[in-house]
Amino acid sequence: MSNRTDTERFLRVTLELVVEVTDTASLRETALADLRLRQPELAEFEEQHDQITADETGASALRWLISPEAVLGLVDRIEEIDPVEAMLEISESEGLLEPIDE
Repeated sequence: MSNRTDTERFLRVTLELVVEVTDTASLRETALADLRLRQPELAEFEEQHDQITADETGASALRWLISPEAVLGLVDRIEEIDPVEAMLEISESEGLLEPIDE
């Protein structure tokens, strides 16, 4: 483990990804199936279930399906770094990052 006070050793990696939800209902069903499979405690199950089913955009479903461990897994194969923390935020987008040339 590195010296946590040596801030020059830390790099922040920012990734911006825009996805198109082509079937919100199926995305929610996939998230609900995964929720049932993971079997969290009843209070968490009810909270997540309510969030997933009430969200018309699919953001809550996607948030449930992408775990912070998966984000950290992006750098697992790099031996020269030690992943310290990950934060995941999913929100509605105003469109594509850049226009697609046709």
